[in-house]
Amino acid sequence: MAPTLSSRAPSTCALSALSSALSSLRLQSLPSVRHASHQAQGRANGAKDGPGKRLGAKKTGGEYVVPGNILYKQRGTLWFPGENCMMGRDHTIHAAAPGYVRYYRDPNLHPKRKYIGVVFKKEHTLPQAPNAVRRRQLGMLAYQSKDVATPEIHSIGDLTHEEGSAPAAIPSTKIRQKSNDDRDVTILRGKKGDTHEVVLHMKGRGQYRQANWEIGRAAEFSQKARDVEPFVRGDRFMAWRKASKRKAANAERRSMGRGGKKAKGGGGKK
Repeated sequence: MAPTLSSRAPSTCALSALSSALSSLRLQSLPSVRHASHQAQGRANGAKDGPGKRLGAKKTGGEYVVPGNILYKQRGTLWFPGENCMMGRDHTIHAAAPGYVRYYRDPNLHPKRKYIGVVFKKEHTLPQAPNAVRRRQLGMLAYQSKDVATPEIHSIGDLTHEEGSAPAAIPSTKIRQKSNDDRDVTILRGKKGDTHEVVLHMKGRGQYRQANWEIGRAAEFSQKARDVEPFVRGDRFMAWRKASKRKAANAERRSMGRGGKKAKGGGGKK
């Protein structure tokens, strides 16, 4: 009779030895690596919707300018500098003299080009006629000179002096330059029926503008601001009226909110 074969379970020692051998052969897990996304940030990933280069006209026709003011910013030569103007390296046109801006064409210079110029008076126009009198470009005006009497010279021995040259006859110095406070200009500003006076002060480069603190308080002169009742400290009756209106408005707002929630819930149950 053939012997019977019996299966025996492996011992604990054999299992532990096998697991240790397998652990030594197992590959260790690689460390996780975080790759940067392509469009995380930066301008190199495509153009953004920026504000632009602020190109175009900076001064309108007839506006007063002083030397150095930017008249037109452009890329290329859409406009060319005319009289009393100059062009920068980026084709920006600047004023070269104080005066008033003019946009014009001059077929005598070029049949298609458009020019920007500056004139000294509001009634002047461009282009100037070829046979017209040249306008002064030194900031001076033409006046009729007055005839001055020639003083008589008296001689006493080897000394000569003019008549009336004594210190008492010399007039005192007269200051002709006005202060900026005396040059203030008052204008009316606002819509029809809601106008108020605005005082413009002479600032640097000969331009008139409001002071910064006046610009900040411009809203106080509107009709809505004048209709608001002034605050009176200690007026308890006015405070009670405002508090009552505020409580009534809050109660109405709360009731509308609760009504909307109930209607929504009821519709869901149906």
